[in-house]
Parts: sequence; structure tokens; C-alpha cells
Amino acid sequence: MPLIQWDETMSVGMDELDDQHRELIDLINEAFDAIQRHDEPLMASLIDKMLDYSKVHFQAEEAVLRSRNYPDSEVHADQHRTFTDKVDDFRRDMFVKTNLSQIFIFLSRWLTNHIMHEDRKFIPWLPETDDEGA
Repeated sequence: MPLIQWDETMSVGMDELDDQHRELIDLINEAFDAIQRHDEPLMASLIDKMLDYSKVHFQAEEAVLRSRNYPDSEVHADQHRTFTDKVDDFRRDMFVKTNLSQIFIFLSRWLTNHIMHEDRKFIPWLPETDDEGA
């Protein structure tokens, strides 16, 4: 069972960003499954992918926000740094932590909350159609 389930209420209405959000959710779900199976090599690989992909996604999202003159773009970027710092800390300490599931629950809640509350704030600054690209 996935830890996070994507649905259309998470959409920001821009295909590129929505696809990236789905990919982050998939990576969290896959890593959580690896924890449940105690597959440490796969878990480490998925955490690395999550960290790398989140940085790519956050750069893309922040570029869109800057290009659209989103007034809270710096605050939003700070929230992204908080997430990548947490994932980085988790990766560094993941085999020391005794409750890996709780860490993933934290990350999944952070990401879900961020998409549903923070990312949806910038929808009015996105293009009317996805034809403009980002």
C-alpha cells in the first residue's frame, strides 16, 4: 500500500511540475516499501534518487516562480531547502535510526502538505495553459 496516493487535488495545473510531484511521490513510496522489506541496498539507492530528483524538481519549480514574479518565491525556496536538508540528514543517518518508517512518514507528510498548501498558492502565477512551458 502506498504511503502517499496522488490525486488531482494535488495538481498545480502545469504538466511539468505535476509530473515531477508524481515522481517524488513514487520515490517516497518505493523507498517506504523497501524499508518494509528491509531491503537496505534498494532503500539507499532510492533515497539517493529522491535527493537528486528533489533538487532537480525544486530548481525547475523555483525557476518558474521567479519567471512569474511569484512574491513568496524566496520563502518557497527556503521550504525546499528544508526538505532536501531533511532527506540529506536521513540519508546520512538512515542505518543509525531505529525507526525508519517514522522518518518516511514525516517526509511524506511534508511533501503532501507542501504540494497541497504551498505549491497550490502559486497556481495564479502559472501560465493559463501548459503550452508556454517552464
